[in-house]
Order: sequence, then C-alpha cells, then structure tokens
Amino acid sequence: MHIGIDIRPLAPGPTGGINLVIKGVLETLFQHHPEHTYTVFTTVFNRSLLANDVPYVKIKTLPILRYYSILDECLESASVDVLFRCYPILDDLRFPLSRQVIFVPDLQHEDHPDFFNPSILRSRRLAFNRVLSLAGAVGTLTETARRRIERHPWTRCRHLFLMAPASPIPLLIHPDDRLLPEEMALIPDQPFFIYPANLWPHKNHRRLLEAFTRYHREIDDRTMLVLTGDPSGWDALRDHWKSLPVVHLGYVRPRFLYELMRRAVALVFFSLYEGFGIPLLEAFNLETPVVCSDLPSLREVGGDAVLTVDPLNVDAMVDAMKRISVDKNLRASLVEKGRRRLKHYSWETSAENLNQALSSVIQNENGPSSAVMVESPPLVTIVTPSYNQARFLKRTIESVLHQTYPHIEYIVVDGGSRDGSVDILRAYGNRFTWVSEPDRGQAHAINKGFARSRGEIRAYLNSDDVLMPDAVEKVVQYFTAHPDWDMVYGRALYIDEADREIGMYRTDEYSFERLMKDCCVCQPATFWRTRIAEKVGKFNESLHYAMDYDYWLRIDRAGGRIVHVHDIFAASRLYPETKTLSARRAVYKEIFDVCLRHGGYVNRNYFWGYWYHRLWEDPNLWLRIIRRIPKIYPFLVTSHHLWFHHRWRTPGVLWHRKRAAFFQWLVSHSPRLSRRLYHRWIRFFPQVGPHRRVIGFYPEGYLAPVVQIYIDHPASSRRYYLEGRAFLPMTVRVRISGEGAKRYDLQPNSSMRFMVDLKPPGPRRVTFLFSRYVIDHRGRPVSFELHDTNLFAERDL
Repeated sequence: MHIGIDIRPLAPGPTGGINLVIKGVLETLFQHHPEHTYTVFTTVFNRSLLANDVPYVKIKTLPILRYYSILDECLESASVDVLFRCYPILDDLRFPLSRQVIFVPDLQHEDHPDFFNPSILRSRRLAFNRVLSLAGAVGTLTETARRRIERHPWTRCRHLFLMAPASPIPLLIHPDDRLLPEEMALIPDQPFFIYPANLWPHKNHRRLLEAFTRYHREIDDRTMLVLTGDPSGWDALRDHWKSLPVVHLGYVRPRFLYELMRRAVALVFFSLYEGFGIPLLEAFNLETPVVCSDLPSLREVGGDAVLTVDPLNVDAMVDAMKRISVDKNLRASLVEKGRRRLKHYSWETSAENLNQALSSVIQNENGPSSAVMVESPPLVTIVTPSYNQARFLKRTIESVLHQTYPHIEYIVVDGGSRDGSVDILRAYGNRFTWVSEPDRGQAHAINKGFARSRGEIRAYLNSDDVLMPDAVEKVVQYFTAHPDWDMVYGRALYIDEADREIGMYRTDEYSFERLMKDCCVCQPATFWRTRIAEKVGKFNESLHYAMDYDYWLRIDRAGGRIVHVHDIFAASRLYPETKTLSARRAVYKEIFDVCLRHGGYVNRNYFWGYWYHRLWEDPNLWLRIIRRIPKIYPFLVTSHHLWFHHRWRTPGVLWHRKRAAFFQWLVSHSPRLSRRLYHRWIRFFPQVGPHRRVIGFYPEGYLAPVVQIYIDHPASSRRYYLEGRAFLPMTVRVRISGEGAKRYDLQPNSSMRFMVDLKPPGPRRVTFLFSRYVIDHRGRPVSFELHDTNLFAERDL
C-alpha cells in the first residue's frame, strides 16, 4: 500500500502539541509497518519534522504556491492509494475525501467560538464540517473528543478512531543532550510552579495569575511561577502583576523544559479547553505532581493521578496549589499514580489504529463504503408567510402541493388577512398546516412557521412566488449526494401578475465577496439544512426588506457551505406593489446596515444603485435638478462611498507597509541597487517588523538577493537555521541586528545550512545579502533555493 502523508498545516510553535502527536504516531507507523511505502509531502517550513532514516519513506517538499494542485499531480503520478492528513483545512484538492484519513484533534471552535476571530472561525467550520461529512476515516485524541465528534450535526463518517499520544520525552531527548550554562542560570533557586502554554485566551493565564497572587500573599511568598511558550502579549499582561515573582522564558527547547518540569513543585494546568493535555503525560514521566482543570479530556487522560479544580474558580485554584505544595503524602500518591497512568498510552497502539484506518479506507474504495451513514429520505419543510395575497396565494400553494417529491411538510402562516385568504386556506382541509393570526411582520411569520417544523431541509416561499414542479426533488438529490453542503440555491425566473415570464433573476456562482456585491441568491430558489439553521438562529425580525439577505450572510459567517446550481427552482413575481420595489430607500438602508454588520464594508455597487434610485426614480424636485449637472452621478457615488467607509488609520503602520512594499518591489526589479542602498543608507532602509516579517522570499521557494527576516521573540537556546542551495558561485553576508556580519562562500548546486545564533531578548532582524543572482522564468532575480528553515513560517508571509 502506498500511503501519502500531507503535513503542510504543521508549523513550529503554534501547532506544537499536534506536531508531537503526528511525529510520534507516524514514526512508529514507519517502524512497525515497513510493508507499506510512504511519501511525506511538506513545505520548507516543516520539512525536518519527521525523521527520514528508512528507504521506504520519501519526503517531498512542495512550494506553498499552488501547493495543492501540485500535490494532486504527485498523488496521481505516484499512484498513492490513501492519503493521511494531519489537520482539516480548506483546499481545492481533487483527491477524493473518501480515500483520506484525517486527524481532527478536537472541536474547540464549536465549544468555544469566542476564542476565534470571525474569519478563522468560519474557515475552521467549513473545513471541519466537510471532513466530518465526507472523510473515509477520522482520528482524534480522546474518547471524550470521539463522542463529541459523533454528536456533531455534520458527522456522517462512521470510522472514528483514537490516535492518542504517549509521553513525547523519548522522542525529543537524546541521552547525550545536556543543559547549557545559560539554561542552568535560568532555573530558579527557590520552589516554583510551572505552566507551559502559549498566551492564548483558553489557556486562562489571567485567572492563574490571580490565584498565584493570593497564594503568594497568603500561603508562601518564596514560591515562583515559571511560564513558557509563545510570549506574545506577555509585556502587557505583566504590567498588572509587576510585584509577583513570575518569569516568562518564552519558547525553550525540550531538554530545558523537561528539566524545569522535573524540578517544579507541580505542573499547574488550568486551561479552559484541551483536546488532550500532553503536558500531563510529560509530568507523569518526570514524576512531577499535576494540578489541572476538571475538563473531561484532562480527567480522561489524568484519571486519579491529577488533582482537578474548576478553572473558573480562583478560590479552588488557590486551595489546590496550597494542597499540592504542603501535603507530601498527596504529592507522593499522585506521582505513583502518574507512573501507572503512563501505561495507558503508547505510540504503538495509536500507530496500529491509524494503520487499520488506512487499510479500511482502501478496502471500502471499490464497493459501497461502510464509513458513511445511510440516511432515509429527508423531510423538507416549506413555510409560506402571507398577508392579503388572495389573488396569488392559491397558485403558490398548488406549486408546493404538486411537487414530485412526496416528503414535504408545508406550513402557511397568514397574518390575519381580510381579503379571502383564509377561505382559500380553509378549502384545502388538512392537506397542510396553516394558521391565521396577527403577527409582527414577515420575518416573525417565517420564524413562527419554522418553530413548528420537523424537516431536515428548509425553505420559505412567499405567497406570490411559485416553485418549479421538480424543484424539491432536485434539491434533495443535491443534498443527498453532497452531505457537506449546507445551503443550495438555483436559478429563478421573473414572472408578472399573469404568470408570464418576463426575465431571469441574476444569480451567480457563490462566494462571500460576490454576495457582498449584490444579492446573487434568489430567495424562493434557496434551500438550507436545519443543522445550519439551528446554528444561525431565527430570521432578524427587526428587518422588513433584507431579512433573507441578512440570513444568507449569517449562514456564510457561521461556516455554512453555500453552493449555486444551475437548475431553475422557482419563479419570483414582479409587479408594482412588490415590497422591494415600492420602498427602495428603506431597502438600501437595511442592506447597508446588514453589509456593514457581517462584512465590515458596503460594496461600491450598492452606492451606484442607491444614487440611481435617488436621481432617476425618486420624485424629489431638487434631485431632478441636480441630476442635470454633468458627471454628477459618479461624483455622488464616489463621494458617498469614501465618506461612508472613512476610518482612521495609524500613519506609522501605513508608512511602514509602504516602505516594506517598496523594498519588495526594488529587490525584484533592481537587486544591485537594493544592495547598494542597504550598505550605504542602512539607517533609512525599509525594515521588516511586526507588520511585515519577511521580505525577499518567493512562494515558489526561492530567495531574492536581499532577504530580511524579523523574529520578535527568539527562543532560548533554539538553533535557528536556513538550508538550501545557490544557483551560482557567490558569497553571502549574514547580518543580525545589533551584531556584525558573517561572510560565507557558496558553491552552485551544493546544499548548505546557515546556523543563525539568536539570543533573547528580542526582537531581531536577520539579513542575507547574496552577491549574485539569476533571472527566473517570471523575470525575477533569485539567488538561493530554500529547502528547509525555522527562521520564519508560512504564517509570517
């Protein structure tokens, strides 16, 4: 079996825990199953993650530009049978998901959406939902996570298996590895607690510091608190606790971290969310007592070998820290139980589970897959809000009742009409559900209807629109064939009062940017799943014209997958009394508010429409006079657009970005001049910084003649490097800010590694000045082909 392995999402630092899991499981798989062949696909930023010391494992580095299209070509040319991927991400990979095994560590974005900004939350939901719907098999960390994934509304994959880590200490520590003198100097002389965690919101550092403040004041003023991990934001946080004996060491190498943990009074791990909690196993291995949150995943991993508390209760945290520090019997008991707990986890078990999942996916490839749940025909709920629409209501009802798909729940919500609508509804007997009573508008009527619904698929049809006879049947076919789709919209006709076709609604292929330009989704031709409706919530009853537009944008922001199909599903009726034609200014006001709320801007296209209405459709006399002024229309549109979106910007940030962009252009178009400028006017030269961390790197994996890299928090004792080959004989000068430059001679087509010695505290700027270059196929000067580095990551570009 030829197994492909995609590890592109892994990066040093932010994905450290997942790195350990993937490294341990895959290297054990390689060792215990040499009957397979493996191809590992990496980028220059994580090439060195996996050891490559066996002939049946090949590592192939792909450029980040067009990574997945190139990966598709590699998978096909190498005849890869099954693909293992280390994390769900959005991509355009053609390799079928049914032949993929994907690692899903947890569902933190669903349990704590407040930890993520809206764009990241949406991307994670789209990627995870698609994987849980279509993947051949899904691996996760704990039984707690597996049950949580099973309950997820999008999960149709039946093959869920455990890929739990064991203690990573044997993977990371070489017997000959010794502490450096500068590391020994950083180990506190007095007792200390340790918390190894990045400064992320769910790591709960603020409450830990509050608890430690009370511990230090009331119980023991000799004890310190040692923090490690990403120190971004520590300076601001430290200002609130200046008097505390707390030290943040930033990123530290494993050997130093484990020495700190071994000497600590206890590991304190008061996180608000964890998929597993690898530090618990590390502490057990080092015979260090553990005090942690009472999260289900940590209770599962720690068992009776940990002292657990509510991470929201500072009093309980203080009490637990007191108990663990003064009760020697408790400490000894936890250490002994921790030794026994280690035996529950092994890399061999997880590697074997992964191997079985890979084999299962291959076995299910040619026949019906047992990995995907088979569902019965879904019930479709259609709601019609109506008020005084007797002349069109019967035509709308008939279009629903005569659908070719039988499993339809139809609900008509009448707002207390007095034009004979109730008589029409009563004439149908019990063929569908209806109610007639006053309501608070169209959105309220729609919400009332869906509150009664039982269907898995939803739609609402206004009482003057109609469905095509096979619309629902086609929609169900699409949803059945594509379980990851959340909303489907088709094309729609325009009809007049007499049902005559008068045009076609302008739908288009879906993207969020396209929907923000104008509403390319025709409401009567739109269907969505109940699972996304439950996440999005009700229609906004404060809106009277753009409630559907608002709802589509909310589905997108909630991570729903929206797809446009080309079948004609409905007909939308246009006539003078139509609500959206008779109140254009109110419509635009709601559209502007909705766009600003969900996208943060209003597309220029809406300003064109707004001013066209004001100048040519509004009967205002002054506007009729103004429109006679030459070019007044584009002037008003541009002025209104600029005024509406005016925001203050930080001049320093803008200036920095312009200088950095100019440098990037200069490096690409005149490398000799850029080197001269750098040597002669280095003080005035554009510098990389927090807003632009890398200059001179091309996404194909090449370096320009001048490269700058910004590192804000150099890790203590971490060995930074850059590896690759030069295209010509040349020299390179490596300059570190605040230090002198080093000169190296390079030979063409010979791999060379530059070691860059960076010492905290930061920040540091590293500059590479290559003496020669060649011109690539795109006309750019390139000096060096990058193979591997840990100086910067893909997120820094």
